Amino acid sequence: FEHVKEAWHQRNHPNMLFLFYEELSKDLGSAARRVADFLGKQYTDEQYARLLDHLKFDNFQKNTAVNLSEYKKLGIMEEYGNFIRKGKAGGWRDNYDEEMIRRTEQWMADNLRDMDLRFQCNWEFNVEK
Repeated sequence: FEHVKEAWHQRNHPNMLFLFYEELSKDLGSAARRVADFLGKQYTDEQYARLLDHLKFDNFQKNTAVNLSEYKKLGIMEEYGNFIRKGKAGGWRDNYDEEMIRRTEQWMADNLRDMDLRFQCNWEFNVEK
């Protein structure tokens, strides 16, 4: 997590862009334009429309370049489960039991204690701070 802390301290540097998954989920178009601005690129409305269609969750989930389906075919990855799940922020909780959630929340609380970085999902930590 030290790398995140180091990067967060440099978040205002012109070569640093922090983009949260929740931002993509809430407004993919604005996030795409923000990335383009950061990279100094300009695109037409048609190009943005094509990009956003390409990045829609359903299309992204079917993209063999990112869904690891080729690894399953090669036997490198188990057949059960998907690398790309539901496309919803906080979905990790559906795959954790209560103890794993408690440990994750404690880890987050411990590691974010001295930082002003706040993840945009609505995690409610049930731990001692």
